[in-house]
Amino acid sequence: MHMQTRLLLVPFSLVVISVAAPATHAESTNRDHADLMHPFVPAVSIGAERRAAPSGYVRHDGMSSPEVRARFGASGLVRCGAAIGTAQLTLRADVITTAAHVLIGPDGQTRESCTFEPTIALDSGSVAIDLSSIRAGSTTPLSAPATGDWAVARLVAPINDAIPYRLAHTGGSLNGLTMCAGGNGRADRMGLEHCAARRTIRTSPDGIREIAIDCSVAPGSSGAALLSNQHRMVGIYVGYRSTDPDKAQPFSMTHYNFAITVDGPFRRALLAAASARR
Repeated sequence: MHMQTRLLLVPFSLVVISVAAPATHAESTNRDHADLMHPFVPAVSIGAERRAAPSGYVRHDGMSSPEVRARFGASGLVRCGAAIGTAQLTLRADVITTAAHVLIGPDGQTRESCTFEPTIALDSGSVAIDLSSIRAGSTTPLSAPATGDWAVARLVAPINDAIPYRLAHTGGSLNGLTMCAGGNGRADRMGLEHCAARRTIRTSPDGIREIAIDCSVAPGSSGAALLSNQHRMVGIYVGYRSTDPDKAQPFSMTHYNFAITVDGPFRRALLAAASARR
């Protein structure tokens, strides 16, 4: 079967559609501008809808609202003009992690006027991202392997009423994942979901693993944290592959979302940002 991969940048997040078996993160980016910016690209849902708003998660898992805010308050939205993605405070109150394509546009240029808003921490407000501080796995993430689609950046000021995520151990277990992401019904609405890592697709030479997951996503989910059952961050969501992304289907190797782990240069860039002085 002829293989084709299309990258469609919507005003919320990157989605990847593979018309055959799994392919690279980007095999073709030379699409016309109207197609790249089309706002009605489908996103992959897997099986029955399991995402819950934070208030619904309280009822689902028996946690109090303060407990949900304490556990997931590091997660929030990145807004760069009309573009929306997900990021999270990681290790420090002024350091975020996300997918590179959330902060870097299809032209390879850093997006403008980007802010981070920890939406589950409620009254924190938004804080500007220091765009000069961005460290990414690729300056052209739309045409790079998925394992390069990561970014670390500093905020211009710390957000002190949210608890940053800690990291899972390098190469650690991927059992019992929780995904905290935008795109729950609309791009700027957060959702929480218990889901699973199903298969390691590949491991890059620098040690970052690309993992097929059965979490559901939508525009706005790009860059979202995957948390272990010890509530530590193991990876971020970056894209999907499907032969038929228009409808929800059971997880399979022709219909899945994928994430990358916080290993190798991604982890080193994060540790360097967290250890730097303000």
